[in-house]
Amino acid sequence: MPPRPKSLEVWTYQIPMRVRFEHARAGRSTSTGILVRLELDDESVGWGEGIPRDYVTGETVETAVKIIRKTYAARLLTNAPLATQPVEERGIVHNAAWCACELAYLDALGNSRGDRVADMLAGQLGLKPRRLLKRVSAILSAGPVHKVRHMLRVMRVLAFRDYKLKVGADADQDAANLAECYRQLGRGLRRKRGPTRRTLRVDANGAWDLEEAVRRAPVLTKYGVIAVEQPLAKGNEAALADLRRRTSVPIMLDESLLTLRQAEGLVRGGQVDLFNIRVSKNGGLVQSLRLAQLADRMGLDFQLGCMVGETGILSAAGRIFLELCGRKVRFAEGSYGRFLLRSDITRERLSFGYGGFVRAMTGPGLGVHVSPQKVRRVAKCALKIEF
Repeated sequence: MPPRPKSLEVWTYQIPMRVRFEHARAGRSTSTGILVRLELDDESVGWGEGIPRDYVTGETVETAVKIIRKTYAARLLTNAPLATQPVEERGIVHNAAWCACELAYLDALGNSRGDRVADMLAGQLGLKPRRLLKRVSAILSAGPVHKVRHMLRVMRVLAFRDYKLKVGADADQDAANLAECYRQLGRGLRRKRGPTRRTLRVDANGAWDLEEAVRRAPVLTKYGVIAVEQPLAKGNEAALADLRRRTSVPIMLDESLLTLRQAEGLVRGGQVDLFNIRVSKNGGLVQSLRLAQLADRMGLDFQLGCMVGETGILSAAGRIFLELCGRKVRFAEGSYGRFLLRSDITRERLSFGYGGFVRAMTGPGLGVHVSPQKVRRVAKCALKIEF
């Protein structure tokens, strides 16, 4: 019998960011989210993290705490908590809340057994861990062209290979930013392979309607964009098949892709070319890995995305995803750590290295050590349950 949960705490955090990050749906200079601390009856401890966003899953920090109190805490007491899917109710998909609980459970169980989460999930899902060096992408915030120019120069010095530009409602500004990207990356964008090859994709965060997306397509093609992420608003998925017929830039879905059921419907409807899988958005590692397996079975590409302002916990989870999916991951994001956050809560610094490279996690559990002192500096306890 595995050890049983003994207590659970939910902490809500606010961490200042070093720069304000802008996209079509929001701008933020502070990262907000939840942490879950789970202690087992053998005194092993695990930590998990979720980042609720109301414009993505319908969740808020407050609803996340409520669903953990109401449903998820009790689920952790069952014999197979990972076998069930996150709760959907009244238009909310409680993915971030379940992600925090699932990661805490996996971390605690791994620490209890002395096993890595990657190895535990590999056996459960029929995957093979591959401790390969992986590259994450440079993410360029929306804004005036001088800001994008500066960010591009910094990212080029760090030798990133893949770039993603946030775009939105201002067509002229987006065209100027794309032109700047092409000016700085153009030779690399034209190369099909080799160490100096570069890629560029854009993320509209659902800012366009169908006709606007069709109007934008020639500009994207002109500047070498290889994928457009979430061009239409969540809820307008019916128009995606028409958009794919009328344009040639591959469509990656993010906010429209929350559950396995949605993903299966989008594939059947011919509405998607690539999945953007984010561990918090998609309900934890197990659900995210199942989405990746679905994409692979259907012959679609997928990327590992991230939420703006992730701490070391979600960065570690992302690296476990990369290890288990190996070379099948088309692009990867995340591991910004202290490059973006003014402080982090893990003892390990999980920021990417030169070239955007990240390494696999090697320790038991998620492979990170959360500092309670750092947690208390940026978070407050919102819920405590003794089982």
